[in-house]
Amino acid sequence: SSSPYSTSHPQVMGQSSSSVFRPLARRRSRTPSPTSPGQLTNPLPAPTGTKLGLQYLCKSAGSTGLLSIVAPQTPVDSESNAQRAPIDLTLVIDRSGSMGGSKLAMVKRSITFILSQLNAGDRLALVSYDTNVRTDFELTACTEQEKLGMGAKVAALQAGSTTNLSGGLQAGLKLQKKTSRNTRLQKEKTRDAVRSLFLLTDGLANAGLTTTPEIVKLVADARQADSSIMVHTFGFGDDHNAEMLGAVAEAGGGEYVYVEKDENLGDSFAEALGGLASVVAQSISLTVSQPGGMARPRTQFPVVAEVNGWRVDISDLYAEERRDILVEMTEGVAKFRYYSILSSEWVESTLACSPRDLTDDEATAVDLAVARETTAAAMLQANEDAASGRMADARQHLQDALKQAEAVAGDCEDIRRLQLDLNECLETVQTSADYKSKGSKKLAWMGGGHGKQRSRGTECAYTNSVQRSMKSAASAM
Repeated sequence: SSSPYSTSHPQVMGQSSSSVFRPLARRRSRTPSPTSPGQLTNPLPAPTGTKLGLQYLCKSAGSTGLLSIVAPQTPVDSESNAQRAPIDLTLVIDRSGSMGGSKLAMVKRSITFILSQLNAGDRLALVSYDTNVRTDFELTACTEQEKLGMGAKVAALQAGSTTNLSGGLQAGLKLQKKTSRNTRLQKEKTRDAVRSLFLLTDGLANAGLTTTPEIVKLVADARQADSSIMVHTFGFGDDHNAEMLGAVAEAGGGEYVYVEKDENLGDSFAEALGGLASVVAQSISLTVSQPGGMARPRTQFPVVAEVNGWRVDISDLYAEERRDILVEMTEGVAKFRYYSILSSEWVESTLACSPRDLTDDEATAVDLAVARETTAAAMLQANEDAASGRMADARQHLQDALKQAEAVAGDCEDIRRLQLDLNECLETVQTSADYKSKGSKKLAWMGGGHGKQRSRGTECAYTNSVQRSMKSAASAM
């Protein structure tokens, strides 16, 4: 049978003239198809080969349409012997006084695990900071011999004094900027490296630059010079500034991860590393348009106005992932462009869009996408309300999203998982103290994860097979 996706030629998408997103339709109970633990059901097939797939689902003019970018199953193609891209990873680690004891011990074990999973084609750097910033080692090829020296420096880390987060971040970004995509490709005649920075802290920035705008600017400037650098942030415990780390991750094209307990750090790092090991595309832009214009797409990704339409910018995509964008169109066109990590080239595709009859699974996919987006938007809005002291408004947003989900719940495991997360977030906005301790972290963490369709160390996640394998390996250490 033919593929439902377009990778290089037009297909059909379509949609309504109304700018209002239709409520979820009540559907009869269904038994969900089997999934891996914590993974939302994907009723649509992944494309074959190494290119991304693009699909549009809309049953009729006037109803919400679902535009999906879908990654292939795996970054390794056994027939072409295509292997994953090399990784250039910089770890920026808080070693201030509060990180002493079990926290720093867990950090050391987690870095040791990362070292064990990288090979000679990968490079690792370590920057640690308290009041002073120290480059423990620059980007170094992870040969077995070099790993011994790096491991010794990791073992020597000791807790110090205050938290110069900005200084550590700046030093880490500088190490990544030393090697541009083109420079490494030309000098080493290798495939493009996936370049990333992991920033971990358990507290508040209280030395160097300390405000969110100042620290975010460091990342934004680095990304403007080279958008291939991805910054992921990890907030350890309940005393860090989730708003700042979330903003830094957003500017860095990465994810904010809330590490609630010491023992969760290994899984969080392993999952993030598994993501880097399975990147298939970066710098993805999706443009949708129709004559006379259209309503703004409903998504948590950055959206920019274009002639008669909009552009959605997505930093990257891991193998097996999908990105679902809700749109309102009658007849239109979707175009996407991305950089293929596997083939080291820019790829473009165009898809004609109009309504058509949907199968039960396709209709369910649209309903699930609406429920997911509604859940994410409710969590993020609740976070804003609670931060401003409007606790009742925060609870109302979450309760409204729960009612929306109930309209399609039936026997659907996917919706039940969204409901579990909404209820967990509700528990954290009962009082201001609850919100300050847990809610500010969980609402940003879960809302961002559901909004971007990416796992952030949660059990209810969007993990791929590489990430699950990496987490299993970390648990076995």
